[in-house]
Amino acid sequence: MANISVTRRCERTCAFCFAAAERASGPLDMSAEVFEAALDFLERSGVPDARLLGGEPMLHPAFAALADRALERGFALTVMTGGLVPEAAVAHLAALPAERVRVFLNATPEGSADTALDAGQRLLCEKMGERVELGMTLVAPDDDPMFLLEWVERYGLAPRVRIGVAHPVLGGHNKSAHAGDLEAIGATIERFVATAEAVGVTVGFDCGLTPCMFSEGFATAHPEVIETVGTHCGPIVDILPEGDAIACYALADAVRIPLGETATRQGLIATLEEHLDRLVPAAGTYEMCASCAHRTAGRCNGGCRARQGLRARESAAPRGEG
Repeated sequence: MANISVTRRCERTCAFCFAAAERASGPLDMSAEVFEAALDFLERSGVPDARLLGGEPMLHPAFAALADRALERGFALTVMTGGLVPEAAVAHLAALPAERVRVFLNATPEGSADTALDAGQRLLCEKMGERVELGMTLVAPDDDPMFLLEWVERYGLAPRVRIGVAHPVLGGHNKSAHAGDLEAIGATIERFVATAEAVGVTVGFDCGLTPCMFSEGFATAHPEVIETVGTHCGPIVDILPEGDAIACYALADAVRIPLGETATRQGLIATLEEHLDRLVPAAGTYEMCASCAHRTAGRCNGGCRARQGLRARESAAPRGEG
């Protein structure tokens, strides 16, 4: 898996946005030449899926041409969107071969006071149907993802949803879930998973979650989640509009590497991990991470690496005399 960030344009103002600081500088849109180089990179790396993100990828002025080019070169196409999108871009996606195109919609409940966002999300769901996979980013324990299940039923969407947690950005100032709330957010996720399972919807998890967020009862009922959820955090490889590669947006401030003509995903991951090990200490999300049984057993790497890096920096900062 790797992502091609084709534009820094976005009309949403999500407080938790991982890319807000990065979107403030650099080229606005990816050129056709850099996009072609990114597809070459995917091909060399044996990655079969061209995953487009932004910003909002459908705001790229040549979005339709980029989508067509990815399909022409034999890739499947995944578009990751926040839902505030041009109608023409949605119509173009809907007309492409259904078996080769899917959309990940990071959804917001209706009635958010943004009627354009409500309309955009509804249009995507109506036009794309089962090609849409929903997700939600949780910032606080009272964020309720239950509406996702109602949308799956109403619009006939893919019976899979993804749940993520708003993590901090290293060197940024986004709104993120407080470390002290993660266990309560875990309880929210547990309730959602139970309801989703009852209606035949599978729940997946984004990076940065930890096994200790969940109760013993949930761990017993879902051992496969506990075995894997804490190991998802690692370099994804996001390719920026100018062609630089980063581990992920939350760690964009730490290290970036020019894509190069011979780079592969495997090679970039190794290089990024080497830099991160030196620049962003893996201190764990909590003090107890140092002696955690999950971490000792290899079931957890300590949570979001940006969150760990911030904790390490705070611990190393000189304290004032009092």
